[in-house]
Amino acid sequence: MTFVRPSVGVALCTYNGARYLQAQLDSILAQSEPVDEVVIGDDGSSDQTMALLQVFSSRAGAMGIRVEVVQHARNLGYILNFADALQRCRSDILFLCDQDDVWYVDRVATYLQRFQADPGLLLLHSDARLVDGDGVALGGHLLEVLGVHPAEVELERSGRAIDSILLRNFVTGATCALRRSLLAEALPIAPCWSHDEWLAVVASLRDGLDMLARPTIDYRQHGNNQIGASRRGFMQRLRQLDLLDQQRRQRTAERLLGLDALLQQHGVALAPLGFPGLSALAWRMAWSRVQLYRRPDVSARWIAHDAPRLLARLLNVCLAGAGWIGVRAAAAGARAGWRMPR
Repeated sequence: MTFVRPSVGVALCTYNGARYLQAQLDSILAQSEPVDEVVIGDDGSSDQTMALLQVFSSRAGAMGIRVEVVQHARNLGYILNFADALQRCRSDILFLCDQDDVWYVDRVATYLQRFQADPGLLLLHSDARLVDGDGVALGGHLLEVLGVHPAEVELERSGRAIDSILLRNFVTGATCALRRSLLAEALPIAPCWSHDEWLAVVASLRDGLDMLARPTIDYRQHGNNQIGASRRGFMQRLRQLDLLDQQRRQRTAERLLGLDALLQQHGVALAPLGFPGLSALAWRMAWSRVQLYRRPDVSARWIAHDAPRLLARLLNVCLAGAGWIGVRAAAAGARAGWRMPR
């Protein structure tokens, strides 16, 4: 049987990123397994970004790489910009790419190997090494700083990705690659969701989400990231809870309603029949998280760090429309999770 290599595309979004962009562009061209196309959506840059992209287009074209640069007349924002760039790509495997990171030389080759080995894999992400604005290592990895427990990763990799994603997202777009076929189900992005979160949720419903436990990029932290990674103390995390701000509560309600609609569309039942709609989300969050808390490898310290997030998310579900039924569902889910055998 003749082996056909999947074509590889890159969806890169830029906005006034000239300071760091060149290093990222160089790392794309330096891949041990070359890419076939790069689609770049620029959100109205006023610095030297477009000049850098013009030079890059010539370099990449000379290497046989198709390059499309779209300069939007108005600022779309990074979510719509990525969605537009993804739709313009023609390749089989699509890499999401931020303007300020640096890819490891074997990134494309490593991802391609995983996609070729698993035809059901729809979206693959990885860890990342954190570096400062000058590219100097900060001494930590992305999942470590986010406080992601190996048990959460295990949930994702064991076919229960929805249980890890319901409570929080640790799929970072800059580390993601996906099959183009996922776009037919995942676009348009639901209101109030980021592109990486939504793509991961849709992939998880098809048991098509997985991750590489090692870093494949240097993830630059420079203070102007759209979404960065940093260690936050308890009071900082408390101030950022959606419960404390009316606009953020409304945004969370829209997110949850969009997720509920998606689950119904896919016919996914998260809870016993007595808990429909949003109350099913509350049941499942409590059920899966209490099971995780009971694991012998999950420390009391990590539970103390994570439990406030669980309570906040459950309250958000209740305020979004589940009401007192959601409270009863959460209690029932917690009891069921506690009674599950280890």
